[in-house]
This record gives sequence, structure tokens and C-alpha cells, in this order.
Amino acid sequence: MRHIRHAITQAFLLNKRILKQPVFLILLALVPMLVLGVNLISFETGSLVTVAVAPGSRDDSSARALISTLVHHPSPAVRYISCRDDEAAQKAVASGEARLGIVFPPDLDELFAAYGAQETADLDAGALAMLGSLFGSGSNSMKEHQIICYTATNDIVAKMTREQLFGKMYRDMETAVVKVWLRSHPEVGDYTDTQRDEFAEQIRSGDIEDFNFFELQYLDGETITDEEAGRYIASPMRGLLAVLLTLTALAAVLYLCDDIRKGRFIWISPQKKPLFYFGCILLPIADLGLAAYAALYLSGNFTSWRKELPAMLLFGLCAAGFANLLRVILRRMNLIAACVPIILCACLFLTPVFIDLVILEPVQMLLPTYLYLKSIHSVQPLWMMAAYAAAAVVLGLILGREQSF
Repeated sequence: MRHIRHAITQAFLLNKRILKQPVFLILLALVPMLVLGVNLISFETGSLVTVAVAPGSRDDSSARALISTLVHHPSPAVRYISCRDDEAAQKAVASGEARLGIVFPPDLDELFAAYGAQETADLDAGALAMLGSLFGSGSNSMKEHQIICYTATNDIVAKMTREQLFGKMYRDMETAVVKVWLRSHPEVGDYTDTQRDEFAEQIRSGDIEDFNFFELQYLDGETITDEEAGRYIASPMRGLLAVLLTLTALAAVLYLCDDIRKGRFIWISPQKKPLFYFGCILLPIADLGLAAYAALYLSGNFTSWRKELPAMLLFGLCAAGFANLLRVILRRMNLIAACVPIILCACLFLTPVFIDLVILEPVQMLLPTYLYLKSIHSVQPLWMMAAYAAAAVVLGLILGREQSF
């Protein structure tokens, strides 16, 4: 019993010492700041991406009608703003008012007609091929009426926004295909070309369905609400908190290495040093993990304590074990410090913080954030995270014990 009291007192004093360090106070303060900032931004009325759209000609009624539809029916993902001409759209992108600038051809109907006149083989190439043809990589007739897209950065958001615009235009392109088909099949009724076009427009206007055909669910059966699906900015918050916990573990390792270099723990016996050092790394993770758990509960991203509590506890052990293993393998403080930005970039882009990519999966599974983010909705079972934590902690203690003698 005396040993337990001594260990608790020692942990309390070490934790008090850690919380006096500015770097850990900053990391701790980042948790409520991150949650508060993300929630404030995500509940604003603005969309994730703003796109400036302009007609190629002011006399093009089809382009003006399409622009009016785009502007008056925004989504949580993309908001469209109207510009008078090409120059105004470019200025909107250059000033940062819009992420992309879309300029339609002088005669949008000619583009739709060229689209509808394509061979069937071209139309079967898929959505990306059809999208490319609209923006100038299709047939010569399509290029004469291509849509111009201005962008400051050719990133994945710009590419996906183009696809969203393609979906908005799809009904008009579908009508163009029907018109071309009716004109090329005179045996279907005794009509003039004008009457056939009017018939195609009639079919289009009467074929509107607002029903949502999709119900989003996680693999564990939990339904994703429309409000949750629309909060694009808030969606990576759990991943960012996990990366922040990993950063805390790495900061604790650097702080520990500095203490060891200065000989502050020479009074600890060699047999107890590996476990003592692991505890020094685990203590700040426990502080930040408690703050992150509370932040998730208050942010609206919380599922249930039966899922969140075991996952957070195991993740804390995974992060501490990973950081401690890195310490005993690299040994030198400058090498560990050089690895910190590499590990953080890997956690941000190789684990599902912003996007779930299946590349270099063995490397992804070595990162502590990967299994945690995958375990919340039962993509990966909790026992895999428990196995990771056990392997990292035990291996770190064994290697650390060998270095202590």
C-alpha cells in the first residue's frame, strides 16, 4: 500500500511539473480553441467553397438561367456567386472572394447540342470523361464551346467542385441528348424539329424528383444525419484532436530526453527507469486526452461513452507506446526532433483525418492515429488497437531496459 501511495504522489508531482511547462499549456489550450473555432465556422451560413460563375455572353439566356439556378440553390459544400463577365470572374478568384471562376461559352445551347451529338462510345466512358469533354478535352466540336475554369490552386477541392458543377448541369445535358436522339429518329411520331425539342423540354420539366435516395450509415449501423453530413468543416475535428495527442506524446519525449541529458533522473534505479520514463510520457497524454474527451462530448461528434472511452484510453497507450519506442530506437534528441514534422505530416495525410486513402497500408497501420480513427465506427475492431498498444509498450520497455544497463 505504501508503494502505491508513493507512486501516486510521484505521478502527481511529475504531472504538476509538466503542467508548468509552456509547451504543454499551449497544447492543452489548443483543444478548446480548436473545438470552439471549428464549431463557430461550421455553423455559419457560408458554404465550404465559393465559385464565381459568369456567362460567356450577356445575351445567352440559357447561361443566365443556369447561373440563376446555381446561385439560388446553394449547398453546404459549394456556394455560387454571379459575375457579369469573364474579367469579373478572374478578379473574384484573384482577390480570394471565390475559390474557382467558371465562365460558360458564348452560346451554352451549342455546348449542350455538341454534347448530345457525341458518339455513344464517348458517353459510356464515365462521368470523369464527360466532365473532361465539357472543359475542353473532348471532341473538336466540344472544344469550340468549352467551359473555362479559373483557379488559383489546382488541388483536389478544385477538381471535386468541377464534378459538383457537372452534376448541377446534368439535367440540361440529358435534355440535349434526348433532343438529338428524337431528331435522329424521325420514325418516332410525325413532328417537326421544333416540336421534338419542345417535347424533350416537357419531359425534362415534368421529371423532377426532390426525394433523397440515400441514407448514410456507418458500418456499425449508426445513421449519419443531414446536419452532420453537411458540416464539412467540423468533420476532421476528431482526427485533428488525435494528431494533437500524438504531437503531445512527441513533445513529452523531447522533454524527457532533455531531462535525461541534464541528469535529472539519476536517482531512479536502472530496473525502474524504463517504466518511469514511460510514465513521464503518459502523464501529459492523460491530461490532454481528458481535455480531448470532454471536447468531443461538447462538440457534437461524440457517439457514446461505451465507444469513446475505451477508444480514447487505448489511443493514449498507443500514442505513448509509439513515442517511447521512437525514443529508444533513435536515442538521440536531434533525430527525434527531425522526425516530428515527418510523423505529423504522415498522420495528417496517411490517416483518415481529412480523407481516407488506402495507400501504403502497412505504414498507415504503424501510425497511432490510424487505428483510433478507424475504430470509432467499427471499421477496425478495438482489439487491434489493444494489440498495437501492448506491442508498442512492451517492446519499448524491453528495449529501454536493455539501454539502462
